[in-house]
Amino acid sequence: MKSFFALCLTTVALWANPPSSAMKLVWSDEFKDPAIDETKWTYEGDRQVISIKDGKLVISMRERPDGWQGSGLSTREKFTQQQGYFEASIRFPATKGHHGAFVVRNKAASEPPAAALLFECFGEDKLIPWAKIGDSKGVRELRPIKTDLNHKPGQVSKAFCTYGFLWTDRQYAWYFNGKLVHKLDKPEVKEPMYLFLGHWVSDFERKDLLPAKLPDDVEVDWVKIWK
Repeated sequence: MKSFFALCLTTVALWANPPSSAMKLVWSDEFKDPAIDETKWTYEGDRQVISIKDGKLVISMRERPDGWQGSGLSTREKFTQQQGYFEASIRFPATKGHHGAFVVRNKAASEPPAAALLFECFGEDKLIPWAKIGDSKGVRELRPIKTDLNHKPGQVSKAFCTYGFLWTDRQYAWYFNGKLVHKLDKPEVKEPMYLFLGHWVSDFERKDLLPAKLPDDVEVDWVKIWK
């Protein structure tokens, strides 16, 4: 008998059209202004390591007495949406010891009904699509046994790739460069979600962080949301 994860976390073929093709663009930021637009974004940490350079959002890190720390931006308290397609063009870090993330979420998983849909990159091409869900089944981290995720060595750190989440009443779906690479069926969470972009060091990563290889930033070209 297949496991719960194998039943829920499956892969499917490429869609003929992008998820946004039949939707309306309702929110976007292409980072053309010299400063963060605080009518759209909420700082989720250290402001000093977040900037806009050459039309790109840059989330860096800096060393503090308690170690290297990153930061993030979200649309929390500024924009939320129930269902739709959330997409960003991102260049993730190349080295280990820190990681970048693109997340769509509503609240902490310990407060059901809650969901966090994630693309996380831990350097060295380790890119993971996964979800943390709090619902009638409890709090679960749903990590895929297998995905259709396929990228060239260094692609996610040397080039901007697109990362998308499609949320419908039937499923959550993860897209990489327009291709469906992972999905989770029958979502229970109905509450609107916000978008989060982050770059930080988790405790388990600190031993692998090499300051000599910094800066190794998260860069975002644009973010768009369709309904």
